[in-house]
Amino acid sequence: MPPAVLAWLDYSEADQRRAREIVKMFSQPDSRDELGLGQIRDALSDTLFPGTSVLLTRARYLLFVPWFYREGARRRRQGSQLSSWVDTQERRLIGALRNGGDSSGLIGGVVGERVQNLPSTIYWNSLRRFGILRHNGTPTHIAGLRPASRPPHDATEHVENPDAVWDPSMPAPPEDFFALTSCDFALTRDEATWLAERICLAAPNTLLEFLVGTGNRRSEATRFAWDDAEVKAATGQVRDAANEARRFAIAMHGAALLYNVLLAERAEQLGLSQHEGGRDYFSNLLDRWLDEVEGSDLGSWNLEGLWGLVSSQGRPPSPLTLRFVTEWVSLVRSSGGTDLAGDQTARNLIREREHHQKRSQARLTNDRLMRQWGGASGSGRLNFRWPVVARLMNDIADGRS
Repeated sequence: MPPAVLAWLDYSEADQRRAREIVKMFSQPDSRDELGLGQIRDALSDTLFPGTSVLLTRARYLLFVPWFYREGARRRRQGSQLSSWVDTQERRLIGALRNGGDSSGLIGGVVGERVQNLPSTIYWNSLRRFGILRHNGTPTHIAGLRPASRPPHDATEHVENPDAVWDPSMPAPPEDFFALTSCDFALTRDEATWLAERICLAAPNTLLEFLVGTGNRRSEATRFAWDDAEVKAATGQVRDAANEARRFAIAMHGAALLYNVLLAERAEQLGLSQHEGGRDYFSNLLDRWLDEVEGSDLGSWNLEGLWGLVSSQGRPPSPLTLRFVTEWVSLVRSSGGTDLAGDQTARNLIREREHHQKRSQARLTNDRLMRQWGGASGSGRLNFRWPVVARLMNDIADGRS
């Protein structure tokens, strides 16, 4: 049987990006959206860090891609010829980065030139959101623009022009870049400064702008944005958005842990010995989570602030999702730190939510799927792309230092 691939029909670029993100998250059991919270998670992620996705790896790809398109246009390639030329250069880039000794975050680092999702595909939405790409449309559409839509100086000169496909102020690539013999992800000072300016202009009044504006590195030991020392000192709507994300992450982590308690219990009922002890493991995590909740501000949390942020992204939660989150938070507030794993109301709420989301594919009622369980499902706390964003911010900070 041939390997499975993703094939795109007439779906929008946003739909395609969303599908790729889902595929990536399904390869990470702790991050799966088992309880249908992805719409809220993504809306909060876009509020905090617009223009990013879980697929991004290194900041210099934001320059590699437009450099290839502009150079191809300078060489008089257009349409399918330009697309094919860029495709070839992106695949050659893999070897050049390997030769440069910088493989962390390398797209295609495992399969090499046979990689299917190239940087232009992964970074396209970010390039548009940050104003680096000035036209809407897919890579194929941009490659097919008529020469009249791409002034000659667009490919070579840093001159402001309202018809430019790519931001004309973009730093030029290194002189020998297109030989693609050796390069790395290290941004020059000019490149890092330029990217920082583009991001700040494109994402005003967001946590992303705030972090880029500080110019400092983020600690690799910090797991969540709200634990970052500078984020804690933020003010205004930036602080408010970070706090809404923090509260939501804390609150719904408990729901994910209880879901795994129920799965572990079901595994025991089915005699799945490989999951022996799973119920105790997740119950202990749930107890520790309750202790954390007791010391948090969830008791005074007004969910209207959360719903306002989510709706502002054009993604108002469905009535059933809104009800599930509201009922879960209310239940947690009234639990008084008691044994939530044994609370029948809480257990029923999680069971009903899984059934609504998955119907016949719900593990708690589908023994075939339960026997395929890996031992943890969506048990990780939401981080709203923080590891990805921290890496990008560190690339830019290193270049500016």
